[in-house]
Amino acid sequence: MARYGIYVDVKRCIGCYSCVVGCKNWHQIEADVGSRIRIVDTINGRYPDITRWVFPIFCMQCESPPCVEVCPEEATYKREDGIIVIDEAKCIGCGACVEACPYAARYIDEAQQKARKCDFCADRVDEGLIPLCIDACPGEALLFGDLDDPNSPITKLINSQDTITLLPNEKTKPNVYYGVLPEELYNPESVAKLTD
Repeated sequence: MARYGIYVDVKRCIGCYSCVVGCKNWHQIEADVGSRIRIVDTINGRYPDITRWVFPIFCMQCESPPCVEVCPEEATYKREDGIIVIDEAKCIGCGACVEACPYAARYIDEAQQKARKCDFCADRVDEGLIPLCIDACPGEALLFGDLDDPNSPITKLINSQDTITLLPNEKTKPNVYYGVLPEELYNPESVAKLTD
């Protein structure tokens, strides 16, 4: 069985929001409602040495997901392929999972009173397709694949570069990897600010 993940090449992300728009269209999410993908736009340094970094934050599809542990209705669960999904029929919209996620990758859909998050487009993955955000990215900043396959392009890329996962101190073991982030963002305190 595959264990899916995403690699984000931060140098290639141009902050165009195509991943967000594509996701909203695919999942039929209203423009003024929360998003399954959040774009972080951060400026670091002091003048004149300033850098700007733009990149998406998804549900990290954690190996040890705190959202699953806190759900009182067992509406949030991890599939065999590692994708964390929400059973809408069971979700009561209590927000416990939203509070438990250290990445701020969940929200409550106020109209439906249900929790929402990225699920790597599990419906598309089940049909042999890739998540829509990957298809929508014009800069080819996103790569999706099987992290357990040593010959998959994503595994080779992660193993050949300096990559990080966000908030390593949380010990959630995310399956979303970021490459080419500057050293100032490797600091867990700096990353924590990005997820507020």
